[in-house]
Order: sequence, then C-alpha cells, then structure tokens
Amino acid sequence: MNDDRRQRMLAAALAAALSVVGAGCATQPDVLQTEGLSVQKSADSHFEINRVRVYRDGGALSVSGDVANLMPQRILTPGRVEISVIGPDGSTLVEEITTPMRKNPQARSAHFYARLPVTPPTGSTLRISHHLD
Repeated sequence: MNDDRRQRMLAAALAAALSVVGAGCATQPDVLQTEGLSVQKSADSHFEINRVRVYRDGGALSVSGDVANLMPQRILTPGRVEISVIGPDGSTLVEEITTPMRKNPQARSAHFYARLPVTPPTGSTLRISHHLD
C-alpha cells in the first residue's frame, strides 16, 4: 500500500472516530434517578439549564446541574437558580435558592447544587429556574 493511500485511510478513520466521540459529548442526557417526579427547566434569555442530575438520598433530594451561557463570550453567569418541589396538589413542598459557580474562569457554564430535605410523593414536579434578578 502506498503512503498516500495509507494517510488518506488514517485520516478517514480519525475523522470517523472524532465524529463518534463528539456526538457522545454533545448529547449528555439529564440523569434522573427518581420515580414519579417530573422535571421542568427554565432559564432567562441567553442561558440554558443542562446536565441536570437528581438523586434520592435518604429523606432528601440532591439536585445539581449547569447553567450555560449561550453567547460565545466567557462572562460571569449572573443571577440565581431557584429549585422547587411542587406536590401533586400544586402546593410548594420545599424551595431552595442557590448561586451558580463557575468551575474555572474560562468556563461558559456554572454549576449549581442543592440538597432538598423532602421525599416528594408520586406525581410531584421539580422546577429548576434560572433568574437574572
């Protein structure tokens, strides 16, 4: 096999491998290890909430995720994240407000975490909202 053909085959294999890796990184689903709990996410303009993880931990819910800036600049992620558990009857069971923190100065997203002291009944809703004010 000549060197030119070998280089083209290597380049094609590398491109195929990178497309598989890139697709895997771009589609990281939210992790929800709860039964009977729906999740609603909302964020102010130019931001989105992603990589949400919810775990039942004893008599509490551990909720974490990222607030990502959709603009190409790496600026501070302002505002706050409000996390609420709404019961099936519409009443607020618990509410927590947290400030998202960037992992490093170059990051376009900021991480949030809250531990909610509640065991929500089946049919409850977890609301995660990002607010600039």
